[in-house]
Amino acid sequence: MTARRGWAAAVFAVVVVLVAAGLVVRRLDRDDPPTAGTSVTASPTPSPSTTPSSSPTPSSSPTPIVQSSTRTTTASLAAENRVVTANALYRAGRLPASRCKEPSVRPTTVANVRKYYTEFVPCLDRAWAPLIRKAGFTFWAPRVEVITGQTRTMCSVSDSAAYCDGVISMDANYDLANYRNDNQLWARTTMAHLVAHEYGHHIQRLTGIAAASYARSTAMSSANARLVESRRLELQASCLSGSYLGADRRYFPATGGWLQRWLWTVQHRGDEWNPTRSHGNSTSHSRWTRRGFNAASASVCNTFTASAASIA
Repeated sequence: MTARRGWAAAVFAVVVVLVAAGLVVRRLDRDDPPTAGTSVTASPTPSPSTTPSSSPTPSSSPTPIVQSSTRTTTASLAAENRVVTANALYRAGRLPASRCKEPSVRPTTVANVRKYYTEFVPCLDRAWAPLIRKAGFTFWAPRVEVITGQTRTMCSVSDSAAYCDGVISMDANYDLANYRNDNQLWARTTMAHLVAHEYGHHIQRLTGIAAASYARSTAMSSANARLVESRRLELQASCLSGSYLGADRRYFPATGGWLQRWLWTVQHRGDEWNPTRSHGNSTSHSRWTRRGFNAASASVCNTFTASAASIA
């Protein structure tokens, strides 16, 4: 990674830590977006994304660390399949608007970045809590922390965005560099998308989807099948991210130039810049994120029953 972490060196990381019945799982995935353009023409309707002319070289993802002596049985695997494919979350209805505006503070200092996220995450709580309870699950809010590039003690990672064991971590240095060196509006839409994506992983944890997906993955015999499972999990988190913004679009507001830049942002994230193929290509990422936005509901975010082509 270069010293200047702007458009061409952004790191998108997700860390999921699950603790259940003595099983500890630690996962780290990355995808890197390309250099941004100066203009965008897009609509909220899903469409293929353009391929940038250049891309950075991302870091490789480590192999998941698994500490378990319990083998997944056929019966338990069938149960895990039901959790991810027929989860009550998908039937809970439209996500209520948080009625929150975009935080007015700009990422010019670490303190400002911290203020942005500490204002944003309670809005996500406000929208998701009633839906999670309606679906029959227990809601508890994640903790948000803003770091400045140091390694996180809990999960031993340092990245621009991460979710790990109930904690959403956002790297202030990444946001400061984007805002200072690149397009200021892009920096804001990226912040909004990433924090809501990491929150999507929290929703997956609360509903049992994250744990069930991990169990499915450990039962798979090929690395390619496990990557497909990872893409289903990641693309769902981005769909849930879009669902929040879609529900709150009138109040945020997600309109005009802000919306156009957000659409560009979600179009230009994907595995074209991630040789591990763990997050889905830019076309798939754009399609699923926009589906969530248009429906403002988790009902359209069931990536686990989607065709392989749609989560490529």
